Amino acid sequence: MTRDPIEDMKKCIRILIEDSDSSEELKQNALESLTDMCESIDLAQDFHKIGGYALLPHILQDQQQDIRWRAGEFMANLFQNNPYCQKAALETNLIPLLIDVIDNDPNEDPRVKALYAISCLTRGFPDAQKAFTTSDGFSVLMRAMESNIQRLKTKAAFLLRDFCIQELSNKDILCDMGMVEQLVGMLREEHSSFHEHLMGALLSVVTDHQRATQECARPEFELREILTERIAYLEGKEEFMEERHYAQDLLKICFTPENQEQIER
Repeated sequence: MTRDPIEDMKKCIRILIEDSDSSEELKQNALESLTDMCESIDLAQDFHKIGGYALLPHILQDQQQDIRWRAGEFMANLFQNNPYCQKAALETNLIPLLIDVIDNDPNEDPRVKALYAISCLTRGFPDAQKAFTTSDGFSVLMRAMESNIQRLKTKAAFLLRDFCIQELSNKDILCDMGMVEQLVGMLREEHSSFHEHLMGALLSVVTDHQRATQECARPEFELREILTERIAYLEGKEEFMEERHYAQDLLKICFTPENQEQIER
């Protein structure tokens, strides 16, 4: 007898949202099953059509962190490369819930997975990108980069870079918020592997954006000195080759004679 995946999904939803006596193991297994089934784009869409999105706020806010991080992973799986599910997520107003997890969850894994879900929801979907930025999303990314969670910092830097590549106007928002200065300030911190991703994000901000390059070139930021010292420090360190290239590109873009003339006027 052929199994009906729709009925299987409904059963998993009941376990997660209706059956208060479900054990944690049973709930985790149900969520893993949903994640596996929704690898199929069609079944991911069916999950929404059967009312499955009503489940998402509940599992994002579950008492057990193993459910909460699996919820973020499941949502990322739903949204990735699936315009129907991205649109449904936006209509269900899930972005504020995910932001709350990123900012406030007491555990590391749910925060990382929620940011991953935001990345999948916004990728290639301008309406979701706009919803995220108007929800003060760039401040969310900055706070993530300032955290002590390496995976969260890295994912936030990657997402910031993607936003700048996908929409030029986002760079104006970043300049208005003073985030260029904040990014430069983070480069002053003790060197770590995160700085490669930070440099990449800053490079994406200044590329083809005169206002951002002029911000970076302000003498009080001391970016020229930071970059020059970093390039020298990383010389011969093969594991930091990409970061060194980013630093060289930043130096070349930000400290042109034209920029210096503008600053001196």
